[in-house]
Amino acid sequence: MIDLNSNLVDSFGRVAKKLRISVTDRCNMRCIYCMPTDNSDWFEQESILAFDEIIRIVTILANLGVDRIRLTGGEPLVRPNISILIKGLSKIPGIRAISMTTNGLGLQSSACDLKNAGLGSVNVSLDTLRNDRFKGINGVHGLENVLRGIQKADDVGLHPKINTVMIKGWNDDEVVEFAEFARRKKYTVRFIEFMPLDGTNLWGPHLVVSKTEIIQKLAREGLELVPVFNDIFEPARLFTFVDKRGTIGFIPSITEPFCTNCDRIRLTSDGKLLTCLYEKPGMDLKGLLRDGVSNKEIERHILESIKNKPEGIIGLIRARSLRPTMNLMYRIGG
Repeated sequence: MIDLNSNLVDSFGRVAKKLRISVTDRCNMRCIYCMPTDNSDWFEQESILAFDEIIRIVTILANLGVDRIRLTGGEPLVRPNISILIKGLSKIPGIRAISMTTNGLGLQSSACDLKNAGLGSVNVSLDTLRNDRFKGINGVHGLENVLRGIQKADDVGLHPKINTVMIKGWNDDEVVEFAEFARRKKYTVRFIEFMPLDGTNLWGPHLVVSKTEIIQKLAREGLELVPVFNDIFEPARLFTFVDKRGTIGFIPSITEPFCTNCDRIRLTSDGKLLTCLYEKPGMDLKGLLRDGVSNKEIERHILESIKNKPEGIIGLIRARSLRPTMNLMYRIGG
């Protein structure tokens, strides 16, 4: 096995260990911060990586030191037979954990199969707890369906976490509701700062609800937070409440970027390797696979791509060059 420390290191000294795999660009929601409401510009199905192609790429990356996988989309549960892919990934030597980020619409019916296939955990995107607001943010009705899916995931041992993108004027008045939800249900709720990866040209700095603002809002309601142990390589900064009941996390991508500790890379559903959320166009691994290139040659291209990993959003913020739709989240995977 190739020495991790001498190969998957970029020019900033960061080591890639986690891989996010977008298995489809398609989704059964139209969230305002992600996808155009009338979007029909999907990848052609022959452009999407087949399961055996994904498994081959992951095997190469596992030999280089990647050990954790997260399946994303679009919405991963709209990809048919996703459990078959999970089973295949779980058999790759060196892969220690497989997780998924989902909108939860299909979770109630699939949670058991996902668990049995080898999935270890799920993160569920949930941006409102109000029925009358759900469609306005997500483009469809389905709050109760998502909540049932979260409960089912919990019941089968998938340890659900809740991802909540806070947007000023849209759902930031629900901060306390989500905190009480975390305390009542014992799920970890993670507040995510709105990033310029939207397909709607909506993003602007005035819409970002910061970690500091949320902490202050909770404190005004008597919900004081205290920090808990945090892995520096995880994007979420975790807190519990003074009475130790409930966990809240923050992913402050805009106000406190964590690029210096980034250990993630991404594989898009059409086979591009992205070393950063803001990288374009990425390394075309699918082209290499379908041209009959050897694993050793693909490995060489991967290592070269890793070495050229950009600094990340922290550099864009420094240059004051953030703007809407800098990349499309539904195509690159969250």
